[in-house]
Amino acid sequence: MPRISWIKLVVAICISTLTSTDCLECYSCTNIEDVDNCRNTTQCQLGQACFFKLKHVAQTAMYTLGCRDNQYCMNPAVGGSAGLVGRDIHARQIHDCFECCNTENCNKHLCEHPKRKIVRVKRHIFNICNDTHHAKTECPKFCGLCTLVDGNWATWSSWSQCDVTCDNGTQVRKRSCTNPAPADGGLDCAGDSMQSKVCVKQLCPVHGGWSKWSHWESCSVTCDIGIQRRHRNCSNPYPARFGDHCFGESMDDKICTPGPCANGGWSNWGSWSTCSVTCDDGFKSRSRTCTNPRPSVKGKLCDGNTIDVAGCKNESCQIPLVTFQSKDINDLNLHANTVLVFRTTTMNIGNGYDNTTGIFTAPVSGLYSFSIQLGLVGGGSNVVNYSFVADGKEMKNGLFVDHDYTKTYSANTVTYLSKGGRFWIKTKSLSGRLYQASNVWNTFSGFLLHT
Repeated sequence: MPRISWIKLVVAICISTLTSTDCLECYSCTNIEDVDNCRNTTQCQLGQACFFKLKHVAQTAMYTLGCRDNQYCMNPAVGGSAGLVGRDIHARQIHDCFECCNTENCNKHLCEHPKRKIVRVKRHIFNICNDTHHAKTECPKFCGLCTLVDGNWATWSSWSQCDVTCDNGTQVRKRSCTNPAPADGGLDCAGDSMQSKVCVKQLCPVHGGWSKWSHWESCSVTCDIGIQRRHRNCSNPYPARFGDHCFGESMDDKICTPGPCANGGWSNWGSWSTCSVTCDDGFKSRSRTCTNPRPSVKGKLCDGNTIDVAGCKNESCQIPLVTFQSKDINDLNLHANTVLVFRTTTMNIGNGYDNTTGIFTAPVSGLYSFSIQLGLVGGGSNVVNYSFVADGKEMKNGLFVDHDYTKTYSANTVTYLSKGGRFWIKTKSLSGRLYQASNVWNTFSGFLLHT
């Protein structure tokens, strides 16, 4: 019988256990010249094994394959018994048998047929199925690997766009392990899922870059405030192929201060001014300037004061006496917006008051005090609305009101009048009646407080 390495033999073993049964599936052909042309299979019964028989007919080798009962390979002479694949596992067989192999190589290279692998063997007996990826080519049906699928690459995708717009870049293409995808323990695809290649574009533009700043130049002045300057160039690199020029300034300036050109110095004192008053104690002053020399921009100012003040004394001042007092109003029935005229002048030092017009004219400039006293007729509602007027400007307004009895009311004010300034009292409304008698006077008086 030829060696099993080239025999087209299908071996299967029917093994009954408590939980499962696996049976042989063998090729079945009669008198064929090439075992590779056998495509028919048959299912062996329990106690049968695959067989292979060769005979020569007129120099032509003829092959027969199929199922036969076991027990052909045992050796009864030495008390042997049939084994799992139709041979005694203890004694060497001496007769030809139809089980898996010949006398010398019984069960050798089980399932290793170079083309179709058609043996189904209980996997835990011969450990054939432990190596899944070997078993799938030997006995896929017995090892339960009929659904195992090894992965295979799909076609490559198109090359991607170049990843740069200038100079050298990269293009990639991809493929997936989906034609078919690995399943049920099948192998993944071998090889790379992505390929790349260099793509060449036109040269990129060169954008300009600044060189380092130069050292600062000398200050533009030797004293006070000047300018220092430094430079840089757009040469690191120079812009080329329509590249951008450097952004920013090529020149940088800063203030420099070597030192002051001159500190300030005082001029001589000037002459004393006249005394601030013409009488009594006053003061006088003199001044100097920081101009000998003037301080430069960074120079120091002069220390000390620009003004010198001293006291001066003149003859004692005498304040002129100006005062007046008048009484007796011409018309006791008051009229609106009428100057009150007091016709009797009891005192008029300085001759400031005119008893015909009721107006006081200041003989000298100074601060004056003025006051009035008016007697109101009692009974009913009697109201006198008055106003103090200085040079046409109302200085004070007020009301005198008497409901029951004849009473006198007074008011005063202080104001400054220049020489020739005028002061008077007028009514503001039409109502009001005055009362005067030997014991009730209506008066208007004033005097100079200070010049």
